[in-house]
Amino acid sequence: MFSLPRLIQFNRHIGTYWLKDDHDTLNNDSWPGATMGELTFAEGQRIFHQQAPMTSGPSYRTFRWGRDLQIWLTEGRDFRSPNNIPDGPEKTIWGKEQKEWFKHTVSESDATWKILISPTPLVGPDRGGKNDNHSNSGFRHEGDELRTWLKQNAPEHFFVICGDRHWQYHSVHPDTGLHEFCPGPASDQHAGGSPGMDSTYHRFHSQKGGFVSTTLSREGNKSIIRFQHHDVNGKVVHDWSTDR
Repeated sequence: MFSLPRLIQFNRHIGTYWLKDDHDTLNNDSWPGATMGELTFAEGQRIFHQQAPMTSGPSYRTFRWGRDLQIWLTEGRDFRSPNNIPDGPEKTIWGKEQKEWFKHTVSESDATWKILISPTPLVGPDRGGKNDNHSNSGFRHEGDELRTWLKQNAPEHFFVICGDRHWQYHSVHPDTGLHEFCPGPASDQHAGGSPGMDSTYHRFHSQKGGFVSTTLSREGNKSIIRFQHHDVNGKVVHDWSTDR
């Protein structure tokens, strides 16, 4: 995929942050120790780092953009427990070290707005047959822990942008109020798999492709953050903003 002419042209002109997920490492919903024929998970990790321009050090990172914005990029494959073991306090996607790093760096940040960019959903909802992320029952304990912690420590100014769902949505978790935005796939041809509109979660839902843009602006002493869903041609199909 990285060798496609359009992606090469894009990356010559646009700065990017890189994350990996299951198919970037091995196969569908994979975890450390898994294999795909003769290819091991560890070999998949090594190959990804040959292909993607990431610096040495932890693959989870945070970046500050001025006084108003800080973003977090998490690692959802390298430290996870097997998907098929029973859920509980020890079952994890992020691992202990990454989770402690996340809570510490979010707590010490004085940015007006904070955004987690995650390979997988924290809010969802996802379809019932999946068992691979924090919105599913397979990792519900850690998902509840993270959502509750964010409600207590970063209310109203923390958001999630997630990938790897093949539909667009803007969801708000009914218990914690956490907002999540999903851009969907890059093409309409790859859209599908949604469990459907759920009014207890969704502010927007579309089984189409496109992208999400985020804009910051100031009016006097107010900082405004704006999330827009676009279709594959760039047309805005959902627009939501708030200020502090």
